[in-house]
Amino acid sequence: MDSDSKQTGSFLSELRRRKVIRTCLLYILLCWGLLQVVDIVAPALGYDDDLVSRYVLYASVAGFPITFALAWFFQISSSGIERTRSFVERRVLNNIAPINDRRRHGVSGFLKRNPEQEDDYQWVISAETGPLSGLSYAVRESLVLGRALECELAIVTPHVSRQHARLEVEEGCLYIEDLGSSNGTMVNGRRAVARQQLRHDDEVRLHDIIFRVTERLSRPSSERQATDQTTFIHVSELERGG
Repeated sequence: MDSDSKQTGSFLSELRRRKVIRTCLLYILLCWGLLQVVDIVAPALGYDDDLVSRYVLYASVAGFPITFALAWFFQISSSGIERTRSFVERRVLNNIAPINDRRRHGVSGFLKRNPEQEDDYQWVISAETGPLSGLSYAVRESLVLGRALECELAIVTPHVSRQHARLEVEEGCLYIEDLGSSNGTMVNGRRAVARQQLRHDDEVRLHDIIFRVTERLSRPSSERQATDQTTFIHVSELERGG
């Protein structure tokens, strides 16, 4: 019940923001004024005022949904007719804070360390398209990506499901899981059908929204990897070889 009332309230507020109600009321007033003019002018011109009024009324009713649709998508401004900005662009999202903003610092600022931020993350996802384009986010724990504002990373676009996919970090590895989305989750061009491990430079696509995965290796991790790749030769093996 509460969710229905919230959806109704948000729809009414969107109607007010797009000035649909005002435009429709103005349309009704204009149609009413036209009917009054027809009642006066039609008899003077020798036409049946009832018949003409009926046609005008039919045309007014047929034109109402067209007026509603035009008012929803377009607005008349001082610079002409402009397309109304999507509600997505005006929402205030409660997303996790980005670690950087390439829209402000340019490409050279990508993954630039900020001393005020805790440098305790290994995995980063960077939005390359969509409303979050240019923003990078650290993945420290489970994150749900989706259209709903309740998601840790809300991507308010119609092609993304309310809860589209989940990112999780487990034992230093990053995993992604599709949450039954309508358009699916693609990893490097292939649909993710189950919980799938992500690697450095992987591409994650939620329909037309693209994220790039980056793995940050801290010094201890780099040293561990170098140690794991080092081949140790025992002295006894050297003596046998000699």
